[in-house]
Amino acid sequence: MKSPLLTPEQRRSQDVELGSDRGSAALATENAPSSAAIEDPAEDTGRFGNAYCRWTVLYAALIVVIAFSPLLFSICIPQYAAVVNAAVLMVFALVWVVIAVNALRNFHRLGTAPLPSLQALQSSQRRTFTHVVIVPCYLDPVEVLFDCLGSLLMQRDPQSLLVVVAFEATTPDLLRKERSVTDAFGSRFGHFLVTVHVVDHRREIAGGCSNKNFALHEAHRFLRQRGLARPGHAVTVTTCDTDSLFHPNYFHVLELMYNAKNPELLGAPQNCVWQSPLFYNWDLDERPFFNRVTCLLRSMMMLGGLVPFGLNPMSVFSYPLELGLRAGFINPRYGVDDIIAKVRWMCATNEAVPVELLPVPSISGPTIGTSLAHEYDEWARQIRRWIVGSSESFHFFLVHWRGRPLAAGVSWFCLFFCYYAVLLCCAGVNSVLAAAPYPWVAYPSVAVGGLRVSLRSAGLAYLLLQYLVFAVAFYLDAQARRLMTVRERVGWLRNVAHWLLAPPTLLWYSCIALASIVAFTWKGKRMARHDMAAKDGLEGRAADKAAPPPRPSRSTSTSVDAAKGDAKGAACALPL
Repeated sequence: MKSPLLTPEQRRSQDVELGSDRGSAALATENAPSSAAIEDPAEDTGRFGNAYCRWTVLYAALIVVIAFSPLLFSICIPQYAAVVNAAVLMVFALVWVVIAVNALRNFHRLGTAPLPSLQALQSSQRRTFTHVVIVPCYLDPVEVLFDCLGSLLMQRDPQSLLVVVAFEATTPDLLRKERSVTDAFGSRFGHFLVTVHVVDHRREIAGGCSNKNFALHEAHRFLRQRGLARPGHAVTVTTCDTDSLFHPNYFHVLELMYNAKNPELLGAPQNCVWQSPLFYNWDLDERPFFNRVTCLLRSMMMLGGLVPFGLNPMSVFSYPLELGLRAGFINPRYGVDDIIAKVRWMCATNEAVPVELLPVPSISGPTIGTSLAHEYDEWARQIRRWIVGSSESFHFFLVHWRGRPLAAGVSWFCLFFCYYAVLLCCAGVNSVLAAAPYPWVAYPSVAVGGLRVSLRSAGLAYLLLQYLVFAVAFYLDAQARRLMTVRERVGWLRNVAHWLLAPPTLLWYSCIALASIVAFTWKGKRMARHDMAAKDGLEGRAADKAAPPPRPSRSTSTSVDAAKGDAKGAACALPL
């Protein structure tokens, strides 16, 4: 049974009631017997392995074989090649149709949340929350960071947020960014921390994994020092990108989903991750066709593939703190934290960790460049990073999985390989080779509705079905813009042109992914770093674009609770 999310008017009318309930709940939990302190995260005992002799070589070999299998079939079994290739195209078509149908179903779930059971409703009236939000910042303009933090400030209860802005020590203009962010937002949330991460090259690689892992350990240390572990108080972790914009109801809906999932007030939370659907409508109308088409397909594939298949979260997602503690948060020796998150949690807990839809949309900035050539480079860089990240997840699973959970582990592995290796890396190249007319191949005819159709036209039929599925992505984009009240200047002629260019774009996407996987086999682990995407061209929408001038000196503390104006032990000191 579903209930619509509150409208802004209903939300304002309930603020007074929920405010008194929240106060009584806090009093009840304070009077309850004290619980044990927050446990320590699992220790990181891993190390760098062989940079070249890894399961990623098998991953690349399988991808190459599948991608060029139509050509191999035409040479080895020319009498059956047309039938086999047509059957493979039919499977690809079926997968695309399933993704489109799932995307439509999940999109229409946005704005609804499950009604809690009576027990969950009783617990929700007493449970309080702290939401840890990790906001990394690398090369991004400070205006983009301000927009992200401003969207957090629009939440119905910003005092429940522990916002951690995670800088790297190599961040350009670090001092000015740190000071301007602290001055603007330091007293606006329940707690506000600024961390500066220095890469330990003995056990880390530079990138999102190591930076967010450091920020999460700092947040964990802060939670323990403030004694936030008490009965009836839940702590969630949310990670995002600098160019993420949160829905004003994001954490309210997260609490609804958490309460529905965990009806017992004092019980351990169930292991799961909530994924907010991502839409990339941040100046998306100004992007070239290959960028915009990729963003629209990516949104559809998240709604129709990543979440329904339970593969992995992406960019903006939330989970209970206890799940992060059991996994030791994030492995700092990998480059992409979201693709590897699900398999890491499964291996750490020996449980299936479902990916569940958080029915509120989020906006994420697309890749962007200052010129067309620069934008293409950034677009291709992101493709390479994600595909290499999928190869790393393949390797991680085969090394760390110990057979539990058996069914969920095998199912995840097969779906993961089919989605990333086959659909994203192989399908484009495979479909072109399968559709090519080979003179030495026999093409039988099949009866379709009383007509005899030659299998020579199987490639054309697959292309037409692709166009039908990709039309769903453009429909979802139009509906999402209405839902999020995003204004874009995209006429119908441009939409039609982008729709017609969608299959060639996906084909070139597959070519870049295929080349990246092959290159990964000889470049080794050093290619798995997290190359930051440029956002210099992204227009910030913060009300105040001006940043204060740099100060002559900076604090040596890397974890400062700006909301309370005190420092909690410097983890490292940076030279001035």
